Amino acid sequence: MADPALGPVRTMRQHLIVAATVNAVCSGLPGAPKVAALKDGWLMTGPAGASAHRQTVDELWSAVLGCFPDASVVDRLNGRRLAYAADPANAGLPARAAALLPDPDTTKEILHD
Repeated sequence: MADPALGPVRTMRQHLIVAATVNAVCSGLPGAPKVAALKDGWLMTGPAGASAHRQTVDELWSAVLGCFPDASVVDRLNGRRLAYAADPANAGLPARAAALLPDPDTTKEILHD
């Protein structure tokens, strides 16, 4: 599946970088999921142990946001994402992955499933 954040050719290295980025941004937040890279996307495991396969960075961030029912935690997460993306040490794919804002319609679907 094509991913606008990763381009037309996806690699395992890209998936590993995105998983590390999401895990770093979410680290320490209550209810934070864990993300693992797969050949064709990511496996996100929520705090209750349920897991879901996501194929695009947009779908992944939408699912991650769905793990945080408290708006103040979502605000903290979004602040962390922006700070991570702005840090020169995270230039390139990590910054793009952190800064990507998920489609609000996708987030609604995931939150209400």
